[in-house]
Formats: sequence, structure tokens, C-alpha cells
Amino acid sequence: MKTIVPFIPLLLVAFAASAQQEELPKDLHGRWTTATQAGRTAPRPFDLENLKRKDDGTFAARLSWTTAEAKCTVRYQPVTGRATPAGLKFEWVTPCGEAITAELAPGAGGWVGQATNKAAPPAVMDLTAK
Repeated sequence: MKTIVPFIPLLLVAFAASAQQEELPKDLHGRWTTATQAGRTAPRPFDLENLKRKDDGTFAARLSWTTAEAKCTVRYQPVTGRATPAGLKFEWVTPCGEAITAELAPGAGGWVGQATNKAAPPAVMDLTAK
């Protein structure tokens, strides 16, 4: 029995790593809004689909991001990001050349976060997803 005991910590570490990998959702479907001087914009949909974790802590997925201007909408664009202890972080550029960074974290009843663009001043978009 003494020869098995040293392997137990290794098994626990391997189990914890595999459990951590399973925490990444397969798909996230949500809405984004932004605050304006007139109030909040109408919610617009976004989808982060087919999330696949890589061994180096990154992930790959397909992003769809609906905008008010149809020509700027992203449809099934491949994105890569990082799975952090707090959640997910990823970036993309719209067809109109707007660079956006988003962060999502698990919350009560789903995922919540924010996205910002590189404008001056940057627009801040609130994200909710399940």
C-alpha cells in the first residue's frame, strides 16, 4: 500500500486539470448593450461557438457579433483567446476595422462581462451569455 500513496497526489492533480478543462462551455449565446447619453442601446446578439481548449491555456472558437451596421457584423469569424482563472478573454477585428477586446466570467445564471473597442474614448459594452 505504501507504493501507491505517492501516486495519489499526482492523480489528484491530473483530475483537477481535467475538471478545469471541462469548465469551458461548448457554446455561449448572449446579448450586448452599451450605455449612451440617451440611455442603453437595444440588445444585440453575439455567439461564441465551438469553444475548444488548447493545451497552452488558450482556446479557439467561432464568433458571431451583430452590429447596427450590417457591413460591420461578424459571422462565424475564427477567434482565439485565453482561459484565465477569472474566465475568458478574447479579441477580434470587425469587417469595418474596429478592434474589440472582451472578457467574460461565470456569474449567477450564466456568464457576464464587458467588451471595449479602441476608440477614443472607448465604447464599453456590457455582455451577458448562457
